[in-house]
Amino acid sequence: MKAKRVWGLVLAAAMCMAVAGCGQEAAETATTELQYQVIGTEAEGAYDILLKNSIGQDVTGISVKTSDEEAYPANMLASDAVLKNGETAEWFYMPEEAGETEGVGEKDIALNVVYQVQITLADGTVYELSSLGMDDIDQNAELCLEDDVVFVKYTSKASGDTVSTKEQEVAAKAQKDAESQEEVASEPAPVEEVQQEAPAQQSAPAASEPQQAPVEQIPEQTTEGCLTEGGGPAFN
Repeated sequence: MKAKRVWGLVLAAAMCMAVAGCGQEAAETATTELQYQVIGTEAEGAYDILLKNSIGQDVTGISVKTSDEEAYPANMLASDAVLKNGETAEWFYMPEEAGETEGVGEKDIALNVVYQVQITLADGTVYELSSLGMDDIDQNAELCLEDDVVFVKYTSKASGDTVSTKEQEVAAKAQKDAESQEEVASEPAPVEEVQQEAPAQQSAPAASEPQQAPVEQIPEQTTEGCLTEGGGPAFN
């Protein structure tokens, strides 16, 4: 009887240890899940994306706008915060909403808008995701950098396939570069303003009065002796 009682205590202790171990493992898992850096504000209706940085360097800025907006709003990252290379953050973004629509009712509905995302890296380089369908991302997304474009890899909610936006971003960059070259070519060449000095006007020579030719002075002839009756000198 004592042996059975001892074995019962041993089994009970083992079960308690197993339960405690499972509880500790669950707590560690929950703690790990809460370690994600939060970007944006968690709210009802906001997109909730686990965004991994696989660019190769830290991300210092993330800003989102619609294609209809001209300028990007403020950085969504907190002051002095960065998304380190290789780390994952939980990214919340509230989508644009539409006003009242005929046939829909008074409740606002989310528009199928195109979102553009500006990514700033630690070295100051700025990239743009030209079109990101946030509503199709099945929670996990990965930022990548290849061929001088930043793009996203994610699993599509609609198809379940892995999607890469690289080709789309390469095409968008090529179009933007072509438009920039066209703008430069269409600008008129700068005209150099050459200031030509007016030739100095030479004053016309003043009309000079006719000068009299110098009169040759004939030396006075002196004669010795007397004059003849005709007035000529008298020669001996």
